[in-house]
Amino acid sequence: MFKKCIVCGSQQAEIVFTEYGINVLRCICGHFYSDSGISQNNDQYYGDDDLIAETYHWWDEAHRRMYDDFVARFVSGKSGRLLDVGCGLGYLVKRIGREDDWQVQGCEISPVAVKFTHDKLDLNSIQIGKVEDLHYEHNYFDIITLFDVIEHISDPNMMLECLFGILKPGGFVFMHTPNGPWQLYKAKLKKLIHRGIKPDGHYMEARDHVNLYTEKSIRRVLENKGFREISFVHLPPIQSVSGSNSKTLKNLKNLWWYSAAALSKISFGRINIDNLSVIAKK
Repeated sequence: MFKKCIVCGSQQAEIVFTEYGINVLRCICGHFYSDSGISQNNDQYYGDDDLIAETYHWWDEAHRRMYDDFVARFVSGKSGRLLDVGCGLGYLVKRIGREDDWQVQGCEISPVAVKFTHDKLDLNSIQIGKVEDLHYEHNYFDIITLFDVIEHISDPNMMLECLFGILKPGGFVFMHTPNGPWQLYKAKLKKLIHRGIKPDGHYMEARDHVNLYTEKSIRRVLENKGFREISFVHLPPIQSVSGSNSKTLKNLKNLWWYSAAALSKISFGRINIDNLSVIAKK
């Protein structure tokens, strides 16, 4: 018997992919999740200082275009308070901190990552711990961001209840997360290409990505916690493929993104082959 789906509570699912002995399941409601036994809050995700140094390009340079686009759309020319949940190495907090009239905070469960934000980026507004344990003021933040966070949380209910409580009425939560069906298609294609050479691989990140949402499933999870006016936008992708500096791979990734954004527009939002960039208001 499979574990319960966090969206509908069903245990009826089918195995649609397997990597390193971990199954990715598709529930009868369409939500994707893995049977990974990883902790609800994996504070070892960033490894150690040496690993951070090796992946500097990924965490900083490759994310800049995405962060700049987010700031241009939702932050610049406005004012308020923003919290970045699962802020990682702090580069988004630092980026928004350059904007006038914004008070920016972050929280992160990895001690290694928080130490990096303090020592390397000289940020003093980042706390260590789960957002639901840090006792932020009720109705306080105008924007709360979660970039590539919610897919790592096996049961997001307590976190989402907390976010709803500390968000101001009229404020919004922004989430960026993989698009479950398209992650599966890409994983199957990669596995086919590497068949016989790399039969097992880091295709769906099943160990760490314990929930992979569809537009329908993430909308349902958010609405169950009181969020409203849920919509989807398209931010530029991370400017790297699996940490590579290859310009060819980067260009192909951007071409896919432009095509995805165009397809979404001409289909009036009915077709989304991009990652999910979700806005949910209180």
